[in-house]
Amino acid sequence: MEHMDGVEEARKFCKDEYEAYGMYTFLAKNPLVTMKVKRALDKAALDEYRHYVFWRNIAGECSSTPSTIKGFLLSLLLPLFGVTVIIKFIESMEKSGLELYREISLVKPELKEEVEKIIKEEEEHEASFISGLDEGRVKYLGSIMLGISDALVELTGIYSGALGAFANTLSAGLTGLLAGISAAISMAIASYAQAKHEVGKAPKIAALYTGIAYLLVVLLLALPYFLANAITSAFAAMIVVALLVIAYMSFYSSVLFKKNYLREFIETSGLMLGVSTLLFMLGNALGQLFGVTTLHP
Repeated sequence: MEHMDGVEEARKFCKDEYEAYGMYTFLAKNPLVTMKVKRALDKAALDEYRHYVFWRNIAGECSSTPSTIKGFLLSLLLPLFGVTVIIKFIESMEKSGLELYREISLVKPELKEEVEKIIKEEEEHEASFISGLDEGRVKYLGSIMLGISDALVELTGIYSGALGAFANTLSAGLTGLLAGISAAISMAIASYAQAKHEVGKAPKIAALYTGIAYLLVVLLLALPYFLANAITSAFAAMIVVALLVIAYMSFYSSVLFKKNYLREFIETSGLMLGVSTLLFMLGNALGQLFGVTTLHP
């Protein structure tokens, strides 16, 4: 940024701050957020608006429009990902510009004090939000991930084996569904036992999160087998659903733990597809061995 005069950057910051202001304002109106979170969002929106005014005064002009579309999309994602992830996602977008903030304070020393104040407020937003949130799905994230991961590997393995062993979707679907329900109960019990030895976790709640997460994945992966007539079509749809679940998990963990999204997605998808391929070969061999590939509804 050797030739930076500060005006163009100020226009960019002005636009970004106004977008953040719009997103926080929109989220604060969402009925799903608690009063405590609403107050934090309102304060963040106020800070972002002050930052917007500061940069607008420097830029002289600023093509700013309320980010209602982004706010609306984030509101739609709120039930799926929860308040914590959505807020951390917004903060992660803002953090990408913090280095530019620091650089502009070097180019324009007269702005240094105010810019440093803005940087401090930006850095405090996430801390104040997260410390005030005690979201169950985040607190028991380990239990949820345990249920989802285990269900993905186990169910895709069962359905891969069924692809080579069964000729109809109903038999394969029922096999996976019954095995999945049984495994969900087993995993919930295991999660309960594990949580008894972890500080700050209620064993019953941990078991509930694990069991429900497992069961949801079981139902999602089983659904194609009750809707499709051809087992290959059901299997293909099941793989797509599994990849969507992995995409969800990868986004969740990448935002919460600042991991690389693409790497998380590729690693988990590769593991699932590798297990599926192995068990397809095994299921096909067993089907040929025992002559069960001719089963019909």
